[in-house]
Amino acid sequence: MDDEPMWVADRVVALTPGSAITSPETVNEFAIKGNHLTLVKGNQFDGRTKTDPHKHIHEFLKICDMFKYKDTENEAVRLMMFPLSLTGEAKTWLDELNEGTIKTWDEHRTAFISRFFPQLFSTDSSEKSELSLNMKTNR
Repeated sequence: MDDEPMWVADRVVALTPGSAITSPETVNEFAIKGNHLTLVKGNQFDGRTKTDPHKHIHEFLKICDMFKYKDTENEAVRLMMFPLSLTGEAKTWLDELNEGTIKTWDEHRTAFISRFFPQLFSTDSSEKSELSLNMKTNR
């Protein structure tokens, strides 16, 4: 029923073709619980300078840990759900990464924190250069 509230029905989640995130081989798509989607969408990060990416990651993980999906690893759930937690500049950033750039949750978290909290991101310059090279050069 199309007029049902979002939290009533489960929704199938699948990565967009050409996505920066590579889906783990163990899963292509899964049905997300409607109330899980509501919580993730209610905690969106927009990338503005006064928003805290560490807090966003912490809250996102708390939400993800509240739900378990049969035959789906937590890492796969995180990778597939995280894009739904982004909006504005943060969503644009993810959309502009090259296809297949992100293969694990740790890579995703590291790239996200380095982009939105770079002054405290501790990595050497070669890793920062590699992250920069993974940005799409054409739109």
